[in-house]
Amino acid sequence: MFENPLYNIPLDRVLEALGSRPGKEKNMWTSPMRDEHKASLHIDPAKNVWYDFGITRGGTNVDLVMMVRRCTQQEAYRFLAKLAPELLKAGATIQKPEEQKPSTYIKAAREIQNKYLLQYLESRKIPLELARRYLKEIVIFDPSKNVHYTLLGIPNNAGAYALRGPNGFKGTNKAGITTINKEGKFSAKPSTSKVAVFEGMFDFLSWRVMQSSELPSCDVIILNSVNNLQRAADYIKQHDSATCFMDNDAAGERCYQGIRDMMDGKDVTDMSDLYGDFKDISEMLEASRGYSANMTLSPSM
Repeated sequence: MFENPLYNIPLDRVLEALGSRPGKEKNMWTSPMRDEHKASLHIDPAKNVWYDFGITRGGTNVDLVMMVRRCTQQEAYRFLAKLAPELLKAGATIQKPEEQKPSTYIKAAREIQNKYLLQYLESRKIPLELARRYLKEIVIFDPSKNVHYTLLGIPNNAGAYALRGPNGFKGTNKAGITTINKEGKFSAKPSTSKVAVFEGMFDFLSWRVMQSSELPSCDVIILNSVNNLQRAADYIKQHDSATCFMDNDAAGERCYQGIRDMMDGKDVTDMSDLYGDFKDISEMLEASRGYSANMTLSPSM
């Protein structure tokens, strides 16, 4: 059993609160991370842990709440505490030991409104409505310095955010890929036979601007770092073809070759010649005339 009593709240109770339904097979549940009819999430009642076969990830009830609700650990604790008020009545703590707290953590994830971020999006020629569809304004707090940082973040499949700042900052509070279906929803389940692969969030957003539509016409995977390629393998291989928008550098070339290898003879298209004079498609958009952050994009192509 876990030291923190909240980790012992039965997963079936947590799954019900998250809107899941039990499947026909024992200990199988529908995943709260996507719409599905056949249950693909398994729980181990003895250990109180879960495993989602659809995204090949698992963990504790806290991990599950963080992924589904895209929230911080402390927010997950508060959600779980409401499911078991008897723990609070008994005086149980909902905190992990102090030394286990991260040095920095997310204090808020909200709609983009910071003036500095709005100016940054304008400089990248990304329309605000497009950015708000996929990104959040993330407020990070560093208690050691008593400083707040306001960044742009895109949700990833690890229940965290890939982060980007106007000063060139790139990072994450937990590494992971981001997958988006053709309806523009974050989903680990493929919706088409084709997938477009991007290194970063601005590459994806720039592609949508140049296509003049908010929604993609196929599945999308954003690696958030070329180091996440192996995390992306299972998702990419579920498709019949892949269109790659990698950076024009050695790392981008290695990543493209890695995708070709994992697709094992399937159709893989290299789009880097499209922006051959630039590092990536995002840099090309910034330099292109006829595009601006004031563009109105159609909902879909």
